[in-house]
Amino acid sequence: MNVLTRRRRNALAGMLVGAGLLAATLNGVLAAPAGRAAAADRPHTAPGPLPGFRDGYVSNHGIRIHYVVGGSGPALVLLHGWPETWYAWSGVMPSLAHHRTVIAIDLRGLGDSAPARSDAHAYEALTLATDVHAVVRHLGFTSAQVAGHDWGGNVAIAYAAEYRSEVSRLAVMEAPPTADYLKLVQQQPGHLWWDWFINGPQSGVAERLVNGDPRVFYSSIYKGALAPAAVNRYLASYGRPATTHAGFEYFRQQDEGEPKVDQLIAEHGKLAVPVLGVGGQRSMGTLVGQDMAHVATNTSTAVIPNADHWILDEQGATVLTLLSTFFNA
Repeated sequence: MNVLTRRRRNALAGMLVGAGLLAATLNGVLAAPAGRAAAADRPHTAPGPLPGFRDGYVSNHGIRIHYVVGGSGPALVLLHGWPETWYAWSGVMPSLAHHRTVIAIDLRGLGDSAPARSDAHAYEALTLATDVHAVVRHLGFTSAQVAGHDWGGNVAIAYAAEYRSEVSRLAVMEAPPTADYLKLVQQQPGHLWWDWFINGPQSGVAERLVNGDPRVFYSSIYKGALAPAAVNRYLASYGRPATTHAGFEYFRQQDEGEPKVDQLIAEHGKLAVPVLGVGGQRSMGTLVGQDMAHVATNTSTAVIPNADHWILDEQGATVLTLLSTFFNA
């Protein structure tokens, strides 16, 4: 039985558990008012970018991708995770922009970036990397340093593998590379319960349960580590059914998309640029750095003390010092 089959089969049990828990919590999920979905799909109305930064958009094969850019000098691309937006980097962006052009991108279908017109292969890591490349080239850069957290880390690895001559340094935070994540899901099904829930029975069952009261679901993911203002900002995006669906497709398409990145590494060799793997002490710890050796030859490891998965929110100053040192080397 292959990884995909095992994951789908085991997801059936996980979905039943998750559905029961959510159904008990979400009152009237399947009988929400008819106008609710339409209201949730309205454009994001959260406050604009940080002082000194500006919003921008670029079209990649007809899909509008949102980014926030500021500073001057060499390009540093920042890729957020799920369920967050570019705003996850807001605490470190002003300082990082002192000596470089900082580009924080909303991943496809999340934040203010548009979803794909159809799902097939649209949310695989290599496809998402083409959005990043379109933004970088649109802003006039042919090379960039790249940092990614959570799903942004997966996309960052794919970007470096596909456009390896255009990446000078890579930092991956709280994201095991390529197929290593699938192994982690199987080893820790209780900890990564949302993966099983999302990959359970399809036909929109998971989306319908979550869309009844997105705050309940997403707050359980944040585990109280994020400031209320940040949670409200993210929910302004993830409260839209289209955004929830896009985010879920990231997990559903990972089974096929991640092996394609592995194949690139196998065909063209491991990444030669300096790669930093970062984990939270109470989360992935040294695992990220250790797994980076599977995709790169020049790796280093850092652990953020007193932090869970949300290291940018929990220990932003420490992360800033770490990234500044790494990208200035």
